[in-house]
Amino acid sequence: MIKIIVTNMSCGHCQIKITAELEENNFKVIKIDMNKNSVLLDAKSSDINKIKRILDNINYVVDDQNPIMDIVEFTVWNAKLDDEKNYDLFTDYLINRNIKVVGFNNDNFGVIILCTEIEFDEAVRYISEL
Repeated sequence: MIKIIVTNMSCGHCQIKITAELEENNFKVIKIDMNKNSVLLDAKSSDINKIKRILDNINYVVDDQNPIMDIVEFTVWNAKLDDEKNYDLFTDYLINRNIKVVGFNNDNFGVIILCTEIEFDEAVRYISEL
């Protein structure tokens, strides 16, 4: 999965148009966040030139100032997650940052998330500082 930033999205119509065009070209749109102008796609970083051309044809611009972000599965391991208060604070942290929780490892205090490497590093720092 990748996350791209589309600079000129402004409304629900933009979201519908971008989704339709990308899916017509065999790219699965997982989520569009209008507040952050981000589009999460089931695609690879190597597909970006094709994605840019598709969006350019319908007058949308991928922000070249923001890197294409690969979204991967990470597990946050920390014994602090065994404490219910810390666990609740951490899951609120993830929700507020639109980081998707996809599973748990209750035996070893692990939370499985989908995010960028930067978001993962920030999440690990957050739980470590609790």
